[in-house]
Amino acid sequence: MLDFVKKYRNFLFILAFLVAVTLLLVFITPDEIVHYIGIENAYLVSFLLAVFGGLSAVTGISFFVSVATFASGGANPFILALFGGAGIFISDSIFFFAARYGVGILEKKAKPIFSWLVSRMEKLPMKAVLAGVYVYIGFTPLPNDILMIALAIWGIPYKKLAPVLLAGSITVVFLVAYFGEIIFE
Repeated sequence: MLDFVKKYRNFLFILAFLVAVTLLLVFITPDEIVHYIGIENAYLVSFLLAVFGGLSAVTGISFFVSVATFASGGANPFILALFGGAGIFISDSIFFFAARYGVGILEKKAKPIFSWLVSRMEKLPMKAVLAGVYVYIGFTPLPNDILMIALAIWGIPYKKLAPVLLAGSITVVFLVAYFGEIIFE
């Protein structure tokens, strides 16, 4: 049993964290959470969760749940979108630049995964790729990691990507906050 725990401790930690957050949200209402944290602090917490958690495969769910909880607890969805979107933008930008500078390693280690995506993007006009990036980031709660790596490998200029990345990040947080406010009321 001890070997099992050692081998899967990261997975078990993440699972325990998700169970704890779920139980917390089942037994404590969003109003109580926002009242405890405070409306102004809810914006700061959403920003920090987005920056440090980003929208990776593991932490994205907890970020979206917190945004929906804050919105249904009384926080303004638009202000949540600005703070949370800015946090996602920063997190994804850091990930993009890390991928850009680690592109040599990524191409060797993960070439089959990303070469297919990059080859498809190279055939499209830049405006179509940017529109696809906005739709993906702005309207899906999926992790942005793979997309950021593919864009870095492709060599897209950050000046062209940044406005789309920011707009998409604000859009997805606003939609989650708005629908969270409606659903949980």
